[in-house]
Amino acid sequence: MQLAFDNINAPELEGYGVDHVAVAEGLGCKALRVFKPEEIAPALKKAQALAAEHQVPVVVEMILERVTNIAMGTEIDAINEFEELAETKADAPTAVTPLD
Repeated sequence: MQLAFDNINAPELEGYGVDHVAVAEGLGCKALRVFKPEEIAPALKKAQALAAEHQVPVVVEMILERVTNIAMGTEIDAINEFEELAETKADAPTAVTPLD
């Protein structure tokens, strides 16, 4: 399924579609976006500070690979995998946690 589209109002998304940061902020929340794995921990720390300061939910949007097959299922023992699981670094070169 392809959910991406060119959002002319958010060119920084480079065709990822919905600007979730703008949506969250439009609903009165705070929001952050990260593009790189090394940005995740600082963003989560900043999200905690924003939540404490403003007393509102904080959304942290993490931009993944453009094509990502996500495992789906209603129960943990009924998950449908669309691809073989990543077992080595070559299988998932942008993984946050080392696989080797």
